[in-house]
Amino acid sequence: MDEQRTPNRPLIRLTLLVACLATSGCVGPTAVRSTRSRYNEAVRSTNDEQLLLNIVRLRYADSPVFIDLPNITSQFEISGQGGYAGGPNIQGPGQGSGPGVGLLGYRDSPTLSYHPRQGREIAKALLDPLSADLFSVVNAGARLEQLLWLTLNDINDVPNAARATTLVPHTPDDNTRFLRGIRLLADIDDRGGAEIGFSTSEHSATASDPIPAAHVQGADLLNAAKDNYVYRAKGDGQMALYKREKELTLKIQPSFLYSPEMLEMANIFHLNPGLGRYKIDSELRPDAESSPVGVAGAGDTIYLNLRSILQIMTFLSKGICVPEEHIENGIAPTTPGPDGRPFNWTRVTAGHFFVWSQKHRPHDAEVAVFYRGYWFFIPRDDVNSRSVLAVLEILFALQESDEKTVGPVLTLPAGR
Repeated sequence: MDEQRTPNRPLIRLTLLVACLATSGCVGPTAVRSTRSRYNEAVRSTNDEQLLLNIVRLRYADSPVFIDLPNITSQFEISGQGGYAGGPNIQGPGQGSGPGVGLLGYRDSPTLSYHPRQGREIAKALLDPLSADLFSVVNAGARLEQLLWLTLNDINDVPNAARATTLVPHTPDDNTRFLRGIRLLADIDDRGGAEIGFSTSEHSATASDPIPAAHVQGADLLNAAKDNYVYRAKGDGQMALYKREKELTLKIQPSFLYSPEMLEMANIFHLNPGLGRYKIDSELRPDAESSPVGVAGAGDTIYLNLRSILQIMTFLSKGICVPEEHIENGIAPTTPGPDGRPFNWTRVTAGHFFVWSQKHRPHDAEVAVFYRGYWFFIPRDDVNSRSVLAVLEILFALQESDEKTVGPVLTLPAGR
């Protein structure tokens, strides 16, 4: 007669718990290895797609829209199967059965939080002109020629196709002379003859009345230094405050001062030739002096007319190959050229940035977006256009305000 036994449920639970705990110790590292790089690549590619899509929109005089993905919360659920096959079997030794555990696995259940950028937050980031801090991007790997071409409307009033930064320009523009000047400077830089960096200078005028030296304490010196001031002796036991400023400068190595490249570059940008140091200033600063206009050898200062991120994106939009259908139908804005035909704006971005277009989805694209019935894309082998997109993303990140306005956040669970 077989002996019936009630399944030992506590034993089953304990066995399953031990199995799950043993497995969960491996699930964490395994989950990170299998998901982190995939999320990283997905965020990178979708950021590129969003940026390219907005550049395409601007070519059609449409509004750009940015949606951030500030948070990805990924939860991993462990699941498994287990059972109890019954008690010992009296038919023979080794024939008994006990608690059993089936396969254990985990499932990734991410939660995505979307934040549309709007209002003052995005307006400030898009519309404020860039600052001289952008030259730190050169040290981060951007090419000097590429950065100057991308971010400047002009150098000492030598224009870089400034009309291309408007959505619907009415007349063509050109940047041949500007491109020649920055290519000469880039060539000097590539050969080690030029260096752009920051240096500190002091104003010649005092920022305070004379102060008895005995009244200046150590704390005064420290507080002055925090605010970029310094105490200097004036004689007769007197001291005065002087303002210190960090200046951006272009330094030229002695062996390049009178090189053909340097002389031609100085002529193009109206600079005094033969100087070892040129101050770099922004035309948009309230205290900036007027830049020279059309006078060769006019100064030792390089005045930069810096663009905003929106101007940069609008400028880049001129490098898009617009389908003939959209030109003929008037969907994309055009500018009449000297011959009466639509002006080819891609010439102002040639060699730096170009976006192809076609009806069918491209197979060799690094980044591609679908808009108004066409695919717009950058091929994988177009390193220049890809790097321009990467530099623009860095500049956009630098330009964004540290204090972001928290807008509405759309949170969506995304199961697989």
